[in-house]
Amino acid sequence: MDTPKQACWLVRKIFDIRYWFLEKYTSVELHKYYRNGKFSIKKLYISMRPQFQKSLWKKVLTGSKAIPKHRFILWLEVHRKLATFDRLERWGVTVPKECVLCTTKEEESMEHIWFRCDYARTIWTLLLQWLNEKHQIGSWEEEIEWLKRRTANKTRGEILIFLFTAMVYHVWAERNKRRFQGEIVVSNQRIKDIAMELHIVGQRETKWHKVLEKLKNFP
Repeated sequence: MDTPKQACWLVRKIFDIRYWFLEKYTSVELHKYYRNGKFSIKKLYISMRPQFQKSLWKKVLTGSKAIPKHRFILWLEVHRKLATFDRLERWGVTVPKECVLCTTKEEESMEHIWFRCDYARTIWTLLLQWLNEKHQIGSWEEEIEWLKRRTANKTRGEILIFLFTAMVYHVWAERNKRRFQGEIVVSNQRIKDIAMELHIVGQRETKWHKVLEKLKNFP
């Protein structure tokens, strides 16, 4: 069948693509895309679609109940887009290289902040203890992988992801406050703020109520 001249441009493109396939593939190669005597566009599409490695962070971000601005900072972090010292240096921005959150004098980087930095590690540790989670904190990638596995328990997984996302936001907010404003908020206050945010959001998440009722008000 020839390409209909009266069809819209999209339909004409679909028809014309046949000639591209006939030039690129032999009839024998195309035969494997037939099912019950009929050509399967779905099978062809799936075979031609680029196969990328599955992202570890998909389940941590997709469907998260976290506060939107918290999710945005986490999205930037999983894509390594937060402006840590190593990235600022590549842009030609001159700032002190030492981490402003701890006293180790280590160079600020994603690998250091999550979770070699005492400030971030302390907050995440106390939040996990608050939920009675027995977990040894590892690297950023290890924590994302662990959270991914914990989503098997939907309710508890949602709460853990909420806390993790809030922790990332508050640690980054504290970093900016110290680096650019010279002000300090101690980790205990940040933890209380995160706990308060969890309780507030939890009021509208009915499935969370039983878990939240068993927790102390604050870690």
